[in-house]
Amino acid sequence: MNRTILTVNGVDSSGATGLAADIKTFQTFRVYGAAAVTAVLAQNTQGAQACHPVPMEVLGQQIEAVALDMPIHGVKTGFLGSANNVQMTASLLEAYGLTKLLVVDPFIESSTGAQLLDEKAQELLKSQLIPKAYVICAKASEAALLTGRQVHDMAEAKSAAEALLAMGARNVVLTGGQFEGPRVLDLWFDGTHHHVFDAQRVPTRNTLGAGCTFSAIIAALAVKGIGVGESVEKAKQYIAKAVQHPFQIGKGQGPLNHSVPM
Repeated sequence: MNRTILTVNGVDSSGATGLAADIKTFQTFRVYGAAAVTAVLAQNTQGAQACHPVPMEVLGQQIEAVALDMPIHGVKTGFLGSANNVQMTASLLEAYGLTKLLVVDPFIESSTGAQLLDEKAQELLKSQLIPKAYVICAKASEAALLTGRQVHDMAEAKSAAEALLAMGARNVVLTGGQFEGPRVLDLWFDGTHHHVFDAQRVPTRNTLGAGCTFSAIIAALAVKGIGVGESVEKAKQYIAKAVQHPFQIGKGQGPLNHSVPM
């Protein structure tokens, strides 16, 4: 465990998404996870009840504290909480040279579809953070919000991926769990080719935190020198196992099980 990733993300009181999911994933994939908290979410398996972004100065102090002390091999951003926090994150990652392996998970919406990031913050995400990304990893509904396009199938996903790459990201991964049908189709666009990854859909309610985990796996493998295509394959394989545990936590959409082996 000689590689370190800084996650800049919100704290979810259920422990299923956000920073908690990132740290669990990093541990499973044998990289060390440092963290800067962007917001506190009162959230459970049934949805988000309240959101309290931390002040931008507090976020900045956390990022600086880690950057001045540890070698940071990669960064993952998730829910940033406010426009000020998007700006602070982008500025400090640039200042400390931490954008080489930056994985951006937009985290605009909660798992239940509630919009968590306002329009001003989304615009800053597009202009200040996505252009620095090694990979932007978004679900279909978030790609639609960021590009202003419909994203209901793979043809529309390819169009949205091209639009996201045009914003400056070096790679675009769009997860297809929201598409209808018995197959889960994910897309990686490298600027030249569209690569589609196909797998059987697993019938389960235990998918809370899957998006955070997917992007955290890509970040963990990136700092180990593994390419985007192989990382997407491994992420799909891991999540397919992690959602198949027999217990149900909470009254709503259950969390996946990060204790399954890679």
